[in-house]
Amino acid sequence: MQNPDIARLFDEVADLLEIQDANPFRVRAYRNAARTIRDFPDSLADLVRAGTKDLTDIPGIGEDLAEKIAAIVTTGELPLQKQLARKLPAGLLDLLRIPGLGPKRVKLLYKKLKVKSAADLEKALAAGKIQKLKGFGPKIEEKMRAGLGQAQGGERRMLLNEAETQASAVVAFLRAGGGIRQIEVAGSYRRRRETIGDLDILVTSASSAKVMDRFVEYEEVAEVISKGETRATVKFRSGLQVDLRAVQPEAYGAALMYFTGSKAHNIELRKIAQERSYKLNEYGLFKGARRVAGETEEEVYAKLGLDWIPPELREARGEIALAREHRLPHLVEVKDIHGDLQMHTSATDGKGTIEDMVHAARALSYEYIAITDHSKRVTMALGFDAKRLREQWRAIDALNAQSRGFTILKSVELDILESGKLDLPDDVLAEADYVVATIHYGLTQSKQELTRRLVGAAEHPWVDTIGHPTGRVLGRREPYPFDFDALCRACVATGCLLELNGHPERMDLPDTLAAGAKQHGVRFVLSTDSHYPGNLPHMRYAVDLARRAGLEAGDILNTRPLAEFRKGLKRAVKGGGGR
Repeated sequence: MQNPDIARLFDEVADLLEIQDANPFRVRAYRNAARTIRDFPDSLADLVRAGTKDLTDIPGIGEDLAEKIAAIVTTGELPLQKQLARKLPAGLLDLLRIPGLGPKRVKLLYKKLKVKSAADLEKALAAGKIQKLKGFGPKIEEKMRAGLGQAQGGERRMLLNEAETQASAVVAFLRAGGGIRQIEVAGSYRRRRETIGDLDILVTSASSAKVMDRFVEYEEVAEVISKGETRATVKFRSGLQVDLRAVQPEAYGAALMYFTGSKAHNIELRKIAQERSYKLNEYGLFKGARRVAGETEEEVYAKLGLDWIPPELREARGEIALAREHRLPHLVEVKDIHGDLQMHTSATDGKGTIEDMVHAARALSYEYIAITDHSKRVTMALGFDAKRLREQWRAIDALNAQSRGFTILKSVELDILESGKLDLPDDVLAEADYVVATIHYGLTQSKQELTRRLVGAAEHPWVDTIGHPTGRVLGRREPYPFDFDALCRACVATGCLLELNGHPERMDLPDTLAAGAKQHGVRFVLSTDSHYPGNLPHMRYAVDLARRAGLEAGDILNTRPLAEFRKGLKRAVKGGGGR
């Protein structure tokens, strides 16, 4: 069992408990455990089998949870999950796959309308019963209609980091069997989409039949859907479908292009090929019956008169015209990042000390980090009032005084209150090195009210960045409505930055909005929103978002050394901070 598989079972327990009106603290314990497990850098299954580490040493994992993790690794099941599931109709959990339907709404549908399945929900929508329930507006109803197919078809999209864990493990397993010359995971995974529906793996090998034999023997395989000498399709225990294709080396590049997609990008490429009297497919680029290119992607693109296009840009959003004109952006890379600008410690809702975070950041060769524990409005996370925040900042000053070549920025994740006011007074914010302002409450306010809150924060002299700007949580909460163009205009006018939050559950800003913000002239920062030292490598997901948006290092302030970063903050112009 991979970490995401274990985490998924804990999330299901939390969902089932919430639907059944269990103690909120118990629900939160399982939800937090799922996040800790999903983000943990090492394989828990390997640790359990090796018996060399006490799982209770992991912050947030007590004896009870450790025993449950061991049971999952040993049996592949969690008895508590099965016990709770038996108390509810079998189709009820499927409703959680529908956008906008979290446990609270599913519970309400079940209790008020006796909705037990996707079919029941479809009937309730058709009868107009949903709109009578409190908290179910027209937009939610529209999303439910659109998402019914997902629940009925059993489709489940996986977070990118979960898919990465699965992909890395199966690729390592295949490589260990020998005989593989080339191997790559294609599809939306290679394009680094925030969520993944399935995995497409391409290989070249002198003995493809042996590779297929090994593939279907992989321990995560629950079902072999089909198997031949050059292709096999399986379903993992997690529900993830994985296709493995073996291709000839001379066609590998063309196949990689084809199976990477996107479909719209491929259609445009085929049109260009036809205009040049070529035929392009997964086997190569052909002039009549003769293959003129196909071994590498670069040679296929070159024959079409194009520069090679990074997979993250292959969405038919103008990248082909840029490739023709040799104007593709030089996309930002992880190695360009000098510091991480949102993370939390055990003083609020994190799982490590400031020193733990510093150690993890130094291991990534960072020059600086911002410790952004919550402000007081986030009571559930024991957010800081002015007194506690200043105490933390004094501790940071002491650590900085002893440190060489590394700086901890005195920061805070500042709540933008429902009234539009900020959660801490100006005199406190003026003392900070960096402030990121976010919305956590009042998400059901009108578009106008939410826009007013965000724009007001962007215009505030001591707010440096708007964090996770759309408020979305992938698979659980849709973005709240606001005028994004108005926020961009305010950011450009004031020098406020927008965050690309690389936490795998957020991935916010979405790439399309980030690309639009760049057109406005907005500048960005990338961060991980880490709640555990092992989360800091999640910066690669923030970089994935930035690359899909076409961002270069020059668009992102924390690609700069510390002195330049400080000068780039609007507070540096005010002269009140950034010391």
